[in-house]
Amino acid sequence: PVEYRLPRVSQVQVHEKIGLDFGTVLRASLRQDPDILLVGEIRDGESAEIALRAAMTGHMVLSTLHTNDAVTSALRLIDIGVDGYLVATALKAIIAQRLVRRVCSSCVADHEPDANERQLLALIGKGRDLSKAVFRRGVGCPHCFNTGYRGRIGVFEMLEINRPMADALRENSIAGFSKACHDNPNFHPLNLSALDYAIEGVTTLEEVMRVSAQVEDELTIEDSE
Repeated sequence: PVEYRLPRVSQVQVHEKIGLDFGTVLRASLRQDPDILLVGEIRDGESAEIALRAAMTGHMVLSTLHTNDAVTSALRLIDIGVDGYLVATALKAIIAQRLVRRVCSSCVADHEPDANERQLLALIGKGRDLSKAVFRRGVGCPHCFNTGYRGRIGVFEMLEINRPMADALRENSIAGFSKACHDNPNFHPLNLSALDYAIEGVTTLEEVMRVSAQVEDELTIEDSE
């Protein structure tokens, strides 16, 4: 639904019961020659293909897609029926976001990683010297209702599509695309972004483990497919 009226922005509310679905709205919107097209959510192959073809004709198209990280977002577009060459040609960048809980500043204390957390650090902290890192957690107080957390902060993962990634998408190669993403020196995964916050004392290793587990679950599903 349209929740806020914004100046210089034309908004259309989808109403599928009367035939006003995503595909119909997208086709009608493109006839107005918009500079920027914002699709609230790509949920099926039809809306995805129209949005990507609009991007190929010179429009800036912004949208959302429900996946666990940036790498699997491009693969999800192929899964819902969009041709790999179309994704490779039109897709420019993906930003994934996740919220992690902040350590309560009123009861923050130093924390010594347990066995599971040390295993996590060895797995995702490769190439980093974490010997002097001081991790923190909240012990619980009235300000945070004895949870140890107060507030949340976003962690982000940005993936810019380069030539090796685009070539893998054209070939519908899941393994090739994933390898090209992780071989890119500018790619900073979600779990590393969360780890950066843990090193700074903003969040806990428990939250890093939660983010990492969700990403690993999604990768396991993609490998099985």
